[in-house]
Amino acid sequence: MENEITVLFVSYHSDDIIEKSIMSIDRNIKIIVVENSQNKILKNKLEEKYSNVKVIIPHKNLGNGAGINFGIKQIDTIYAFYLDVDTKVFPDTIQNLISAAKQIKEFSILAPKINNFEYKKECYMDFQKKSKYSKMKFVTGCALFFDLKIFKEIGFFDEKIFLYYEENDFYERCLSKKKYIFLIENSKINHKGNSSVNEKYKDEIEINRNWHLMWSTFYFYKKHFGTIKAFVKILPKFTSAFFKFMVFFLINNKKKRDIYYARFNGSLNSIIGKKSWFRPKITK
Repeated sequence: MENEITVLFVSYHSDDIIEKSIMSIDRNIKIIVVENSQNKILKNKLEEKYSNVKVIIPHKNLGNGAGINFGIKQIDTIYAFYLDVDTKVFPDTIQNLISAAKQIKEFSILAPKINNFEYKKECYMDFQKKSKYSKMKFVTGCALFFDLKIFKEIGFFDEKIFLYYEENDFYERCLSKKKYIFLIENSKINHKGNSSVNEKYKDEIEINRNWHLMWSTFYFYKKHFGTIKAFVKILPKFTSAFFKFMVFFLINNKKKRDIYYARFNGSLNSIIGKKSWFRPKITK
């Protein structure tokens, strides 16, 4: 098993969090961390403490999808298992995914089941309650297992997307090539959710997330379903964000004002065709 798979993390100011995830993984399995906040102290710490960990630092903050691409280009095993930094695996999680990969063979993604989380029926292609391997239209992007040969046939994550919808875009391309996504019922993880960045940066990260959620929503729907569908999806949110920004501006609620301005501005930039340029204003 150890020679077949590499675990991949993309971190950004995650030094308070990532070790818990690393410690849940077998020490014989290779781990690559793409360190988007360019923290060389974290790189030295992790590489000295864990012999199976390699930290690579890109020249700038790549975002999530491009960060995954950057890491995958460094992997030479058959399989890669991307994990958010706020996840934890169990002793049999990875082995059960590898076993499933060898049985299913033609797949684009395998996803473990997340404890205390249930997918809605519309996420399934063919909902069968007792199935070991459920064929899916959508899985959450916190834990994605790839056969790298098939991954490269489908193509890397769209690097125009900095954050949000990068996995949805990949899923659409997978399904269009009849490379299916499977939920593996006997492979489980814990996922805390929305806690991949150190708590002290939460306000700035919240603004960043809202900007990119809106930018990526319009971009994704326009790319895959056309401009009209994209406008139908974004306009109610765009209008709501503008009016809420005005209200919170008038009552001088800075936190809410900044969030709704980010939503409005992210939508506007995507509509007029500007790149996904916004980045968190975090200094070391």
